[in-house]
Amino acid sequence: MNLKSTIILAIAFAALGIGCGKANKRTENESQLTPPTEALAQVQPLPEGAIPFDYAGHLYFDVIVRDTVPAKMIFDTGNTSILIDTQFFKEHFAPSPTLQRTLIQGTGNSLEAAYRDTSDWIYSVGEYSTTEQGATVLDLRKILGYHVDGMFGMEFMRGRKVEFNYADGYMLILPQEAQPAEGYTCVKCKWLDGRQARMVMPISVKINDAISFDGNFLVDMGSSGSVSLNSSLVAKLKLNRVLTDVKKKLYDTGGVGGSRTDYIFKADRVSVAGNDIPDMRLDYSGNTQGMMAEDRFDGLVGNEFLERFDVIIDFAKCEIWLRPNRNFSTARAFDSGMTLTPQVDGWIVNGLTEGSNAHRAGVRRGDLITSINRLTPDKVDIKRLKAMGYSAEDWTVTIKRTTTEEITFKKDKY
Repeated sequence: MNLKSTIILAIAFAALGIGCGKANKRTENESQLTPPTEALAQVQPLPEGAIPFDYAGHLYFDVIVRDTVPAKMIFDTGNTSILIDTQFFKEHFAPSPTLQRTLIQGTGNSLEAAYRDTSDWIYSVGEYSTTEQGATVLDLRKILGYHVDGMFGMEFMRGRKVEFNYADGYMLILPQEAQPAEGYTCVKCKWLDGRQARMVMPISVKINDAISFDGNFLVDMGSSGSVSLNSSLVAKLKLNRVLTDVKKKLYDTGGVGGSRTDYIFKADRVSVAGNDIPDMRLDYSGNTQGMMAEDRFDGLVGNEFLERFDVIIDFAKCEIWLRPNRNFSTARAFDSGMTLTPQVDGWIVNGLTEGSNAHRAGVRRGDLITSINRLTPDKVDIKRLKAMGYSAEDWTVTIKRTTTEEITFKKDKY
């Protein structure tokens, strides 16, 4: 086995174009949708053949690895092939004679040490199976929490047309000849490189009356954020000098590649496929290395943006079809100021916004929170945690340090 082999995953840029032919447009009266109420929110039966997922910032699927091993995996369009958590690998597949050391690059500020297992990996999502040559093995649970066993990416989707329904929580693989229903609008994308493994799409951003631009953004369904601007674009637009109402958020582990610094601000409008989203919270990267410092594309489009739409991605034609869903006009009004990574015995404060109410009340990065409003981790799954984070309810958190402390704070308003 060659322990010196090194693989660095890099991203190449491709120009964007628009033009999917005719698409069904929303009428002017449909441009502003009424936010759903709790009374109207009902669980709908899934379409025949649909594959359910849990949505809580990421898309969590039940996957079967090598015919017999059940795993909880997220799907990520920003990732090419299958990734396996280190501990999960040790529990089910080690020892392996086919491991090679490697380095990979992600949204963090540096390269991440990992391993590459070069044997065949077969896995199934619903009734669909894929075999890949090799899997990357790294500490995913450090990034995503103890309940995540791995990640699958674009190799699974190659050549397929797939519907992602964020509102009802399912994925449906469609016949290639299937046409999107009424209300969908097509966005013509381009592949980043000849591997046809990553997609970029055009988005228009109006930050304020003085700054507007059309950008080329990587479609990253492994990101829980909305729209993130690369630090290279920030330098070009001089945003760090122009924007005054900006909040700094530091992450101990901001993704593959370790630490990350984001600067959060509000844009007047973000537009895609004829849909305008006003007063949207964006962020820009303060990283000087890694993917978020690239100058070959403008940033990422994540799930907080895509969750407002029913999404169909044609991975053969490199097209994305969008239709506003019932959550289109539901704005996030409150924020805990923290990014929490679930553990068996609590939640690690992985990211913290400087000057947030949580920060001023005494919460620190690296804290282990053992309960939120008297609820322990066994009472709060990932979907409930997401809803609690967005609610207006004050939080009282129990923190385990040298001694146990309780801290109460109000949520920050957007």
